[in-house]
Amino acid sequence: MNLLSTLPDRRAAAAPDAAAVADDSTDLNNAGFLDAVRRAAATLRAAGVSSGDVVAIMLPNTAAYVVALFAIWRVGATVTPIDPWLTAAEADHQLTTTGAKVLIAAPRPTPDAAVHVVIPADDLATADPDVAEPARPRNDTLALLLRTNGALGKLHSVTVDHANLDAMCSMVIEAFELTAADHSLLNLPLSHVNSIVVGTLSPLLADGRATVAFSPKTFFDRIERSRATYISAVPTTYALLSDLPAEIRPNTASVRFAICGAASADVELLTKFERRYGIPIVDGYVSEVPVRARRSSSPGRWTPSEYFCRAG
Repeated sequence: MNLLSTLPDRRAAAAPDAAAVADDSTDLNNAGFLDAVRRAAATLRAAGVSSGDVVAIMLPNTAAYVVALFAIWRVGATVTPIDPWLTAAEADHQLTTTGAKVLIAAPRPTPDAAVHVVIPADDLATADPDVAEPARPRNDTLALLLRTNGALGKLHSVTVDHANLDAMCSMVIEAFELTAADHSLLNLPLSHVNSIVVGTLSPLLADGRATVAFSPKTFFDRIERSRATYISAVPTTYALLSDLPAEIRPNTASVRFAICGAASADVELLTKFERRYGIPIVDGYVSEVPVRARRSSSPGRWTPSEYFCRAG
């Protein structure tokens, strides 16, 4: 099993100057990523977080979110991601039902909840780097504790252990043939497993890199500047991009493929996007059923959907 708790260390040892994680204001190479994770881990330990605890993250999409994920796993704790757009009552409910000990949040009012400590995201970088060895979780150690509406719209909890994460990431890496040359651009909320697994963990495990895009309004600008090789988004994003004024003609030559998930999409929408931007789409929407990736009418470029995703 690929230990996520030690991934920043392995990347820094192998290629300290290689790019790792970026957002609109931050660009971390592997050495910088490890340093940020170790500082955040030290902050968590100082707050009393240890193996088996649950730590909530309630942040917008930023590089700090990715740092927080790995810092929590480094100390052996479990992550419960909270959508920052939830109401105070909804966020409070998740904090209470998951038993979160600490909440990492943006510097703004947070809901009253049964947590011992609220850590502003900016404080994650203020401690000296953690000197303790990273935790080494078992396969069945809980990595993520999610709250989702699922296919039926009924809120329920989903537990994901480290073996689950490893299996999902391995499937993504194999299906899309990810390598160190790959660079994901993600704009789906990091409070969702798609963004965590497909957009963040998989490229990092493949020795690639991830760029966190905060807004779809800057989507193509970020593609052109970052030279991302793949993206993952929802049907509404593809619809928005497909309906942009005709004079908008971004350079998408670096993008090998796009993934459409989280909701079902019409073939017409996917075809419209592919034909306009020359990016083949893998439609991998599922809920509680196996993945059936589909190739739409690609305009000629090779697409990894020819390899088809597998599940089970």
